[in-house]
Amino acid sequence: MEAHPRFDPCEGSVAAPVEFEQLAHGFLADYLEFYPTLGMSVGLHLYDGRAGDYSPQSIDAWLRTLDGWARRFAAMGPDHRTGQAALDAALIEQAIEHERFRWTVLRDHEWNPMGWSGLFDVTAYLKRTYAPLRERARAMTSHLEDIPRIVEEMRGHLRAPLALPVVETAQDVFEGYLAFYTTDLPRQLGDRFDPDLRRRLDGTVAAAADAVRRLCGFLDEARGRATQAVAIGEPVLLAMLRTGEMIEVPLDRLLALGEAELARLHEDVREAAAQVDPKATPREVMARLGREHPSEETLIPEARAMLEDLRRFLVEREIVTLPDVRPLVEETPPFARWAFAMMDTVGPFEEVATESYYYITPPEPDWPPERREEWLTKFDYATLKAVSIHEAYPGHFVHFMRVRHAPSMAAKILTAYSFVEGWAHYCEEMMLEAGVDAGVKFRLACLGEALVRLVRYLAAIHMHAGGMTVDQAATMFQEQAFMEPLPARKEAVRGTFDPGYLNYTMGKFMIRRLREDYRAARGSAFTLREFHDRLIGLGAPPLPLARRALLGRSDGPGL
Repeated sequence: MEAHPRFDPCEGSVAAPVEFEQLAHGFLADYLEFYPTLGMSVGLHLYDGRAGDYSPQSIDAWLRTLDGWARRFAAMGPDHRTGQAALDAALIEQAIEHERFRWTVLRDHEWNPMGWSGLFDVTAYLKRTYAPLRERARAMTSHLEDIPRIVEEMRGHLRAPLALPVVETAQDVFEGYLAFYTTDLPRQLGDRFDPDLRRRLDGTVAAAADAVRRLCGFLDEARGRATQAVAIGEPVLLAMLRTGEMIEVPLDRLLALGEAELARLHEDVREAAAQVDPKATPREVMARLGREHPSEETLIPEARAMLEDLRRFLVEREIVTLPDVRPLVEETPPFARWAFAMMDTVGPFEEVATESYYYITPPEPDWPPERREEWLTKFDYATLKAVSIHEAYPGHFVHFMRVRHAPSMAAKILTAYSFVEGWAHYCEEMMLEAGVDAGVKFRLACLGEALVRLVRYLAAIHMHAGGMTVDQAATMFQEQAFMEPLPARKEAVRGTFDPGYLNYTMGKFMIRRLREDYRAARGSAFTLREFHDRLIGLGAPPLPLARRALLGRSDGPGL
């Protein structure tokens, strides 16, 4: 394979024992060599133009590399595990263990086509202006040239029979990529290049589209042989939590926590709904909220104003230290309009294209009026505020802007699912408690969001370790989270290929407990802003490591 320049993480690193720095920097360089799309996404553009190599030979070599790094870190003496180096060592060793688990036990590259989907995404070359368009187009062309090989690697790894819900979702996703490659991408590129580059672009895009078309045919065939079996099994689920989140808690304990939270949330929903209309059911009351939304024309301006209100509240109440810059609130680009709203925060190493975008997706202008209205019901004022808290203030945007100043390179690169989504979900409840909106409708919106995340938590455990079917999980979303049949089904299906979506609630549980333990430890010196600043200042490590950093003790996940 072609030799590529290697990332040198030493630049800008904090003081640490020299021997540890050498180990940490060497591991991180190897890690990003194996995951170049991650390197590109965090703002290290020497990884541009590379989709990665996930052939069986490359995976075997990666596992041998991990074994080597594990031995080196195991041999590192206690003198080199002090201060930030101690946290980084634990973070890296956890990453090594999780990588081994992923490729040798979970083996999702063999049953989950969705796990490959990010390799096909070249939109960052279009939406982040870190270099002139011509330079980005060349890098995107190189990336697209890897797509036919990636498709063959993917087809070689996937093992029949695949689970039907996973195959159906993958068909939708890759048909979307096919439409993007054949229609949206050529339109985005336009006629802004000289003939030679344009011919190369056109040929590369066409070859990538042909490869994805073949993949869609492969998935269609796999659908005919698919099974309804989706469970990864209790041992694998527990290992996923242990290696990915440092959580070693029996499933019956996790289920008991979830059931107790479900009872609490249902009681809160009944109480709040009765304040709106004592004669209506909670489902009827929550359905009415969707009718109170901005118009198509005012959706983006009102979202901008909402962010300013949230920012002002955070400053006045001294809840968390905010970055000086603000996210840009814009309409979602044509190539990413599958989501209602999303946050695209600048990567921690990005030096040029430092803008962050909070994308809102309005209805498509060619939709019939009833469909446009249905779409807008997802943006009722109360829910839009809850989503804006999660995505921007003080959720993902504030968090990932702080990650740019994390204390080490490991802290900037290695993240835990439960911290990232747990923080954003915790923020919704925390802001409600802080009084950002005293209205009962906002309370219901936050409770509705919490119920969806909680049923994800319960459904993931029941589907993957308890024999629950997808249909039963969809019914649970309808009955317990008051969802309509179609979104309930989509939520249940997501759990088949993303069992980790229980981490939204899991992370919230752990952050909530950590806050109270930190409050007890700090006594009268406790302030919410200091706790939040210290927490997200760590980066996004597994939350037991955050407990070690903030409380000075290793006492498990705090569940």
